[in-house]
Parts: sequence; C-alpha cells; structure tokens
Amino acid sequence: MLIIELLVNENLIKAEFALSQANSSNIVELCRDYLQILTQCREGLYKLRGIPEINPQQPSKIGRELTDQVRKAIRSAVEIITRERNQTELMLESFTSISGYEATNTFNRLKYKGFDNWKLGANSVCSQKSGKIEKITILEAVDTASLLRREEYIKSKTVFAR
Repeated sequence: MLIIELLVNENLIKAEFALSQANSSNIVELCRDYLQILTQCREGLYKLRGIPEINPQQPSKIGRELTDQVRKAIRSAVEIITRERNQTELMLESFTSISGYEATNTFNRLKYKGFDNWKLGANSVCSQKSGKIEKITILEAVDTASLLRREEYIKSKTVFAR
C-alpha cells in the first residue's frame, strides 16, 4: 500500500490544486508548500528504488511482469515529480530573484505605466516619453516587477525565465 500512497499522494494533489487557484499575494507561499511536498514525495519514491527486486529465476511469468510494471511506475513517478519540481522552482525563482536589469526587461515587456523604453541607471530605473519622466528606485522596481510577474502568471501562466 505504501507504493500506491506515494504514487497517488493526496497532499500532493491538494497542493497542486491550491497552487492552480493561487493569486498574486499567495502564489509564492503556495509554490514553496508545493515544492516541499514534491520533495517529500520524491524522497519517498527514491527509497523504493530497486524494490521490488526482479528475480530472473522466478518461475512465475506474471510475478516477473508485475514486478517490472511496479518498477516502471515508480521510475515514471520520479521523472514526473522531478520535472514538476524543476518547473515550480523556476517559477518561484522568477518571482523572488529579480535583478534591476531583469526588472527593466519586465517593465518593457509588459509596458509598465504605458512605457516600453525603461532603462537601468546607477540607482534607479527610468523612462521618458513626451517629456514625462518616470523614475523608480531599483528596490521598488524589483518589488514591482515581482508583483507584475506574479500577476502575469496568474492571468496567462507566463513564466519569466532567465
């Protein structure tokens, strides 16, 4: 029964659902929760590697086939969970690890405040259009870019990769 519980993990399903229902204010926390559960599941599945053992001397053809199928299911689950974990880590990083340069690119891509010519300066990010100048500190730009990225992910599932 342990193998089935690891392959069909109720906590994992709940965490995935919660993440799919996230909003821009709770998505970072839900990503972290989901990553923790994915990691626990993967570790549990890693403990099952090599179990059950395939005994080529086993006289039962059905026994050998069932053992092979269980091992394949475990291997497939590890691959799926690892892929999901990697994608979620990248998404979380895109929300939480943003440089001034990346904030500037986010502003331009999303036409923040109607501008698409944001430039990174020494201590700020600024834009100028028709005599109007917008200037934001780098810290504020990074925080704003994080929020914009989270909102864009919620709206269209866009992940800003490095």
